Amino acid sequence: MKKVNKKYLQIGAIVLVIALICIAFDHYLDTFTLRYNSKTDLGKIMLPILDGLALAYFLNPVLKFVEKKLISPLYEKIKIKDEKKKKKQIRAISVAITMIIFLLIVAGLILLIVPQLLDSVQSIITRFPSYLNSFNSWSDRFLVKYPQLRTILDNYWENITDYAYKELLPRAQTLVSNISSTVVGSVFKVLSVTFKFIIGIILSVYLLYSKETYQAQSKKMVYSLFDEERANNLINNIRFANRTFGGYISGKIVDSIIIGFLCFIGTTIMNMPYALLISVIVGVTNVIPFFGPYLGAIPSGFIILMINPIKCLWFLIFILILQQIDGNIIGPKILGDSTGLSSFWVIFAITLFGGFFKVLGMFLGVPIFAIIYAAIKTFVDTRLERKKLPSKTYYYIDSDYHSDKNDPENTGESIRFINKTFSNVSGYGNNLTDATLDLEFEEGGSEESAEEEE
Repeated sequence: MKKVNKKYLQIGAIVLVIALICIAFDHYLDTFTLRYNSKTDLGKIMLPILDGLALAYFLNPVLKFVEKKLISPLYEKIKIKDEKKKKKQIRAISVAITMIIFLLIVAGLILLIVPQLLDSVQSIITRFPSYLNSFNSWSDRFLVKYPQLRTILDNYWENITDYAYKELLPRAQTLVSNISSTVVGSVFKVLSVTFKFIIGIILSVYLLYSKETYQAQSKKMVYSLFDEERANNLINNIRFANRTFGGYISGKIVDSIIIGFLCFIGTTIMNMPYALLISVIVGVTNVIPFFGPYLGAIPSGFIILMINPIKCLWFLIFILILQQIDGNIIGPKILGDSTGLSSFWVIFAITLFGGFFKVLGMFLGVPIFAIIYAAIKTFVDTRLERKKLPSKTYYYIDSDYHSDKNDPENTGESIRFINKTFSNVSGYGNNLTDATLDLEFEEGGSEESAEEEE
């Protein structure tokens, strides 16, 4: 294969990485500020409030643990007559400890992990030409055994290099001239987002400290707008949504942290290059169901491939084993059946919400769709109960339609007027390829009367 100029490769790699970082960061800001177009300012205004609400929501379980397990037992030993004052002190100390824990975690990530990640990225950029030459040498040795495959790849490689020199490099030069302004704009965005995030932290402190008051005010508003029955149903639905959403998100985060940690241990034992960077990529992308592990394995595998193709193969095998452990052992233990969705609906939710809201939608789409699915199911079951029809799905699997003539007392227990009997039926996935259809009519019925009922 032809040798590639190291100078061009290094410039191209640096430009590509910087451009991807700028584009990704700008897209991140656009997504999280709800800017569906460049003229929308509502997301910018609401961002600190949304940050505060989200932060308070995710830190609330930590606050509960600190308050009930740590601070309250200590105050039981302190004799304070004023119970109101005692509760305020417990809450204030618990909120302070919760925020300290959160800030320590953020500081630890910034001070310990981020510098190593930056060093890894910088090392990849500077060593990219040598990695590519090593890969070329390995591929040359491999393709000696397969001359026909070598001819095909050589032709493709020439096309790729010609395109890179004639198309990509001129565009890269133009991009480099615009990089300074892009970086300056990104710096200002970082400062703006940081300032708004600090405001969000302050708001979350107030929300956590007076959470019972805000909950009571919300209930008060609900009961003022709806009658008692509807208000109770609405509050129950909100509680269900909270259990589903909160349980899934917190469980998925814990699961991803465990997977990232196990990945770091495994890659370190196997002496994989850039073990920390790869583990962070795998752990972060693991929060996305189904597709996340593969999204993380692709860039990680590519990094290892450029350095050592054999280790890349071992890494992919390790990721497959790790994901099987996660899917069959770790995930079910932590998450359980928190969403109640089948695999089809999980993929449907990821595709739908991911198309609208990108990565954020892929992460939050499953619990949100689970709530929507549960609401629709409750609505359908309620309507069926009012009609005195069974709500269980299996009643409808082998039934054509329902008739009150087959259920004169209208008990809803009998739903078969025309019954379909199949020779090969298995659950919800009915295999009708070899099915034989027999129409069974109740005594006194006929095909004509059945058609009239339809």
